[in-house]
Amino acid sequence: MDVVQAIRGRRTAVKFSGEPVPREAISALIDAATWAPNHKHTEPWRFQVFSGAARRSLAGRLRAADPRGKDPTVKLTRAPVCIVVVQPGAEDPVRDLEDYAAASCAVQNLMLAAHAAGLATRWSTGALVESAAAKRVLGLAPGDRIVAFVNLGRPAEDEPPHPAHRKPPLVEWHGAPD
Repeated sequence: MDVVQAIRGRRTAVKFSGEPVPREAISALIDAATWAPNHKHTEPWRFQVFSGAARRSLAGRLRAADPRGKDPTVKLTRAPVCIVVVQPGAEDPVRDLEDYAAASCAVQNLMLAAHAAGLATRWSTGALVESAAAKRVLGLAPGDRIVAFVNLGRPAEDEPPHPAHRKPPLVEWHGAPD
């Protein structure tokens, strides 16, 4: 599968099979993630991998830390693996924005590599990524940012098809063509 096929073929998974994903496969996806472009080679990403019972344990700790918040169980257990992608905080606001963009590119690399390997992903955000309680439970500093909860697994047999279209891009051309 070439890169354009991976980009056009990757879809957000709704359903996952319960089949576990080997640690070696997860490590390979994380390695692919770290090849994302990043300004000044800051490599502004950290990964926390939760699988098996660790997903439910994390959900329980998050519920206990923020009992009035939304229950994170579904977000964390819909797939056999949940990878939390974290961007360490940067004091300089320009660098912070550059690092967030780089960490987002790392998530995309991970998801494309997963698709090429026959795995399914779902990039999840929501209130949990902004939760101070979640940051504490995950051992993050207050300035760190949760970029994504990436659900990872094999696609379910009955995964519904997704539309394979996009709106035409909005492009402004300036200057004469070469």
